[in-house]
Amino acid sequence: METLDNHGLKAVALGCKYDREWIFKDLTFFVKPREALGIVGPSGSGKTTLAYCLTGIIPKNLKGEVTGGVYVDGKNILELDDKERYKIVNVVLQNYEVQIFGLTVEEDLLFVLDNLELNEKEAEKRLELALECFGLKEYRNYQVNELSGGLRQKLALASTLLMQPKYLVMDDPMANLDWRGIVELRRTLQMLKESGHGLVIMSRRLKGLEPVIDKTIVLGQKLAQQGIPDEAIDESDLTFIKDDPVIKFENVWFKYAKRMVLKGINLSIGRGQCVVLMGPNGSGKTTLAKHINGLLKPSSGRVLVLGKDTKTHGPAQMARHVGFVFQDPDRHITQESVWDEVIFGAKNLGLSYSYAEMALEALGLNHRKNEPPYRLSMGERIRLSIAGILAMNPEILILDEPTTGQDEETLSIISSMLIRMKAEGKTVLVITHDSDFALKIGDRITVIYDGNVVADGQPKRILFDRNLLEEFGLEPPSHLLIQYAKEAS
Repeated sequence: METLDNHGLKAVALGCKYDREWIFKDLTFFVKPREALGIVGPSGSGKTTLAYCLTGIIPKNLKGEVTGGVYVDGKNILELDDKERYKIVNVVLQNYEVQIFGLTVEEDLLFVLDNLELNEKEAEKRLELALECFGLKEYRNYQVNELSGGLRQKLALASTLLMQPKYLVMDDPMANLDWRGIVELRRTLQMLKESGHGLVIMSRRLKGLEPVIDKTIVLGQKLAQQGIPDEAIDESDLTFIKDDPVIKFENVWFKYAKRMVLKGINLSIGRGQCVVLMGPNGSGKTTLAKHINGLLKPSSGRVLVLGKDTKTHGPAQMARHVGFVFQDPDRHITQESVWDEVIFGAKNLGLSYSYAEMALEALGLNHRKNEPPYRLSMGERIRLSIAGILAMNPEILILDEPTTGQDEETLSIISSMLIRMKAEGKTVLVITHDSDFALKIGDRITVIYDGNVVADGQPKRILFDRNLLEEFGLEPPSHLLIQYAKEAS
């Protein structure tokens, strides 16, 4: 067996290509036990492919041509059998849904523990530790499909950590976490480092994890610039809002199984307005948004959209008016090429393809229109989902976590697109944990906490209020994080 003397996870002149196209090449780096490496790069730079290569998934389980090598504690990773490989190095995937197998939170964690063949005492100890570390104790008996995207991501993280691999690769682990979740993750990563684990963390940005990162490398041609968001918004840039609301929630309550998820929501959103929904994982943001296109119906109260009661108008009737880009882009994607995917909705509604062409160009995907969607990165697939919705030219656009997997350049493209839509009188609702993005695009921020609207107002009034941020677990804007760090030191 080919070996190296070094103890650690090492990439040596590593490269990977699909169909003769290089995703990356000649990467060399080394991660020791008790060390965390951050890997940043723009959307489509190859972060997910690299995660697959570091854990042997490519080429053992997925197609791809690999050059160079990956060595773990001196052993060539491709010469290890699957069981040995996953005990030494494991991965939390960006598409975390494929790593969840149980019907409930506890069942999913027990599934992993059963496969580890631990004694009962050790299994119980690991189960309780995983629930505690990721704030899942109160959700242990919940059905997985009741959880928000952020809570499901926590579950995938917890499941992987139960296996206690010596080296852990994480692909965008913060993508759907609220600020408290990021703080919990940071503590867990620090604990893992202190107990001897080596970590590789991949993301478009590492905001909130800086204290645990020992070194950073950059994939792609350039590192996106990060800085202080604009301090002021020119009043001339503000879009118009008509008196009659386009969306109106009237004392809306919603019960899922035995749990009340929305509790007396009263909310009005005007034409040409961009409202950002913020709040911790599991607070009810996505549930609220699903009432707008009729996917969910209120248990009591009513939702009016363009004057229509959604209790009597379902998703099919609302599709021409309300576009919904889900958190998981793969829920949208069904076609064999990027172009076919973009025009799918417009074609079914008998619309022209003019908006499809503009959306594809605006979102930087025109050069990939003939490729299969599975070749796109997560960030690109999200942009593909957005393009497919824009192709139908809806009056109302809902985006659930659109910043996932996006670099600063593509975030700027999405921001410009939303600002243009507002100027055209379209109504936009964005669900995000990204406070910098919220400041850039929002006319108003509505904070949802435990199924209630707990704050509603101009973005600066919400996001510059330190007490409010701490009380409801919101991510501070970047420049405030810097200020807080200076004050703490």
